[in-house]
Amino acid sequence: DAYATSDIGPVVWTMIFLAVNYVILVRGVQKGIEKMSNILMPMLFVILIIFVANSLMMPGAAEGLKFLFMPDFSQVTPSVVLSAMGQAFFSLSLGLGCLITYSSYFTKGTPLVRTALITAGLDTFVAILAGVIIFPAVFTFGQEPAAGPKLVFEVLPSIFMHIGGGVFWSTLFFFLLFLASITSTISMAEISIAYFAEEFGMSRRASTALTIGIAMILGTLCALSFGSLNWLKVFGMTIFNFFDYFSSNILLPVGGMIISLFVGWVLDRGIIRGELINSHGRNSVNISIIVFCLRWLAPLCIGLVFIFGLGIF
Repeated sequence: DAYATSDIGPVVWTMIFLAVNYVILVRGVQKGIEKMSNILMPMLFVILIIFVANSLMMPGAAEGLKFLFMPDFSQVTPSVVLSAMGQAFFSLSLGLGCLITYSSYFTKGTPLVRTALITAGLDTFVAILAGVIIFPAVFTFGQEPAAGPKLVFEVLPSIFMHIGGGVFWSTLFFFLLFLASITSTISMAEISIAYFAEEFGMSRRASTALTIGIAMILGTLCALSFGSLNWLKVFGMTIFNFFDYFSSNILLPVGGMIISLFVGWVLDRGIIRGELINSHGRNSVNISIIVFCLRWLAPLCIGLVFIFGLGIF
């Protein structure tokens, strides 16, 4: 059976991937997640720099960098702006409780505003490096720059096969993706683990096993949706596409809006001031501007992202 054969690889890799996550997560935030991130993040950055140097030496580097850094403002439509806002939500994991969960482990003196700026800045910097890696290669080999996600899984592998040491570079690139996905999934899993542990009194090991077990079941279904379960549709979408759409277009903006409205309208302003200023003893943050943004500006922008994500625009 062709389907049965094609299912083995995705399912096995799903199991291996989640098993690695379990080993890291069960050790906790400091001994597991933080320690592993201290190893993986520098490794990830070094590999990125290697790929940047390799891309900049390609014949199409100049054309690719021009495409990346010289925008055509006539193409910047409201839909483009809203798509960018949606991407920012997804990239920074806003609205899912991830940042709130991790900030709960901060010490009282952690500067939240500076930490938030560093997080957003590093995320943007890595995204730019990824663009510098991809577009010179795309223009060098005459590929379509608007291919979207296909650039990673279809276009780039074919490009690697046409350069010296293609197997090595391809392996290194997907190892890079593996490291990136590991660091992302352990941050997402911590939300459920912390919830099960604190709300139901479960041990760290039990809550981790429950979370990984649920992820393993759903992840296997998503993997099979590319093979033997591609016939199974939810609202006209495969299981994988449905989960992707539901989390990105509905859960992220709705969660972000609820958090914004709660902090802006419900949470006591004294608590907001205390959390933002911490123990530094000075009012280095304009609380009124932040509260105004949380009450009015952020919900309006998030609402537009949500409406656009549903396809109403």
